[in-house]
Amino acid sequence: MKLLLIFILFFNISFARAQQGIDSLNALLSNPLDQSQKAYLFDELSYQWFYENLDSSLFYGVIAYSEFSKLNDPQGLSQAATSVAVAHHYLNNWDSAVLYYKEALSIREANKSTRIASSLNNLGVVFMDQEDYEEAMKYYIKAMEVRELSNDTIGVALTKINLGLIFKKQSIFNKALSYYKESIETLEKFNQQKHLEVALLNMGAIYNTLKEYDTAKLYNIKLRNLASQRSSQRNLAKSFVNLANSYQGLGFLDSSLYYANKGLKFFEAQNDTLNMANSLLSITQSHFEGKNYKTVIAYSKRLEQLNKIVGNMEIAIENQLMLAKAFAALNDYENAYSKLENSFYLKDSFLTTSLNETISDLTVKYETEQKEKEISQLKITTQDSIIAEQEAANQRNLLLFLAGFLILGAILLFLLLRTKSKSNAIIGKSLSEKETLLKEIHHRVKNNLQVISSLLSLQSRFIEDKDAKALVNEGQNRVKSMALIHQKLYQKDNLTGVEAADYIQNLTSTLCSTYGIDMQKVDVTYDVDHLNLDVDTMIPIGLILNELISNSFKYAFPSGEGTLSITLKEKEKNLILSVKDNGIGSTQEINMADSFGMRMIQSLARKLEAEVDFDLSDGTKASLTITHYKLYNY
Repeated sequence: MKLLLIFILFFNISFARAQQGIDSLNALLSNPLDQSQKAYLFDELSYQWFYENLDSSLFYGVIAYSEFSKLNDPQGLSQAATSVAVAHHYLNNWDSAVLYYKEALSIREANKSTRIASSLNNLGVVFMDQEDYEEAMKYYIKAMEVRELSNDTIGVALTKINLGLIFKKQSIFNKALSYYKESIETLEKFNQQKHLEVALLNMGAIYNTLKEYDTAKLYNIKLRNLASQRSSQRNLAKSFVNLANSYQGLGFLDSSLYYANKGLKFFEAQNDTLNMANSLLSITQSHFEGKNYKTVIAYSKRLEQLNKIVGNMEIAIENQLMLAKAFAALNDYENAYSKLENSFYLKDSFLTTSLNETISDLTVKYETEQKEKEISQLKITTQDSIIAEQEAANQRNLLLFLAGFLILGAILLFLLLRTKSKSNAIIGKSLSEKETLLKEIHHRVKNNLQVISSLLSLQSRFIEDKDAKALVNEGQNRVKSMALIHQKLYQKDNLTGVEAADYIQNLTSTLCSTYGIDMQKVDVTYDVDHLNLDVDTMIPIGLILNELISNSFKYAFPSGEGTLSITLKEKEKNLILSVKDNGIGSTQEINMADSFGMRMIQSLARKLEAEVDFDLSDGTKASLTITHYKLYNY
């Protein structure tokens, strides 16, 4: 009879969840229920409140745990202990979470429950969130072994998600993606949408980290749609933060801030400090990309205070780096150096070689070794006292060694810092001298090219033949296009790269003046990516542009009116360069034109490993697909 009542109660709970949710569950409390029914009802309320308010979830979980403690119901007690643990977990009460998770595991192991793997997995998650990856990996592998022995396909997929997250946090992305893809295939096959959300969330985060933002956006939008459809508010908010990071990488900063603030608003209402910190980090990074450096510093300091509660090392490292870059952009190099030094210190302590080796060893052991029967425990009672005495002696020797090592280390550190300070000063002075010298070289090259240009200009005055004079003037324009490159180099701090958009606009403006083009009548448009090209790439591109733009100005617009569009885009690891005018066009096969300019274009194109195409159907359009080029990052 009692089982029948519990079944009826569960039916009513399921119906209430579908119809009215928490309100219907509260209404059921007014019904005459026995102690067991009330306990299950309180546990269900804890589950329902988890998606709305963590404090309320903990409140009802504790009541359920108290009620089950009075009953002989190990299944209910282990479930209530898990509910309490989950609420503590997401409130970042780590010690309490571990305590209740371990109690649930102990009860389930004692009663040979089918939920043992679930408890092992929960412990793995809580240790992973505390960044104790070695301990987390141990529990995950135990959970995997239990689930494989019981042919729990879905459970294996869930553990693979968590193993993937361990590798993600250790930046072993290929291994992480492999686990996630395997788990997604299984979860989609069995229509496990709740767990599928978690896999999609982590896939989107990894592709964001790999800066494959288009792919990341696809996974994050898929997560957003699924979570919205299922009313999974927490995962929906997490998808917002992931989307914010994708849009940030794609350069859509307004969209990035919109989604990051939506996520932050939800997590603040939940008092979910860890995800609040992730949201703030995304907002801070978007403001940095938007060059709002003072706003970056304000948000970074807020994040720093919040992370004192969270204690997340990854967030601390990213935040210190962000502060360093913001201070550097504001020319506050003392603070920038301090924050950069902090980030390196945190990173060294976070990603230790020994930790990575431990995790790798554990994984290899799991993946390669055959499961063996447990070996009977050796009888070592008589050896216990000897071992204990030896351990005590070892501890004394270790303490003495450490004391001597610390003293020696302090002396060496002092000497190292003093030497480093002197070395940094010498290196800084040397770099400054080399930069000054390099600027002077570019300045002199530019001056020499200017002299050549002036000589050609002077020479043209004494040439009466119009064709010869035009050829000399064209040569002068080519020299000017190269001189302009070196001028850009010594005028800015960037000594080995040229900003393509700025250079192309300056070159076009110079040619307009040379050929007397009225800019009110000839409309020149630009579609040029923000590219910083190496000098060896920019010079041939500049000479090609000089020829193509000059030809348009000379021949395309006999009436003095028209449009000229110049495009330089990076697409699929190629540069696409095009110059198009809507002029009178030409009936001549330009590719075969026997002129010095066209031969020079073909020669320079070969240097750039580029294909040259001309389209004469509507005016003249010259297009080059450049495969050999070099970008300069500064």
